[in-house]
Amino acid sequence: MFTRSLLLATLTLFAASAHAQANLGELLDFGGRKLSADEVRALGDVRVIVRNDDADAFMALRSNGTAVGMVHNKDGHGSSELVGQWALDADGRRCTDISLPAFGTSIHQCGYTYRLGKDIFFARSDIDRNSNVIAYTGPAFLQ
Repeated sequence: MFTRSLLLATLTLFAASAHAQANLGELLDFGGRKLSADEVRALGDVRVIVRNDDADAFMALRSNGTAVGMVHNKDGHGSSELVGQWALDADGRRCTDISLPAFGTSIHQCGYTYRLGKDIFFARSDIDRNSNVIAYTGPAFLQ
């Protein structure tokens, strides 16, 4: 049960809704646009923070292709470092391979980066308007 809950909480890191846009369709309707591979590279380091009922996750996607962070479980199962790497396809799709060593969990996920005004978002799809979006929260740093 713990492993399933942890996996769902961690996957939320990459698929949760954020700000006013709950899905890709709404983001596009408000004027969001998909970034090219060059535009994604130009963002430099970005970070993602997701807080939900059973876990908080903090992740930095560094411009050198590494991913680092921490996941804190709120159900008494401790915390795990988040480590991994990411790569960018020619069409701008970013794929991440993430490990949570303390929990024995690995995640592979791909998606696209979008801009709406000054805000940057991630969505797993570039065609499914129902795909959830998550906001990048700014320059990357770990506390």
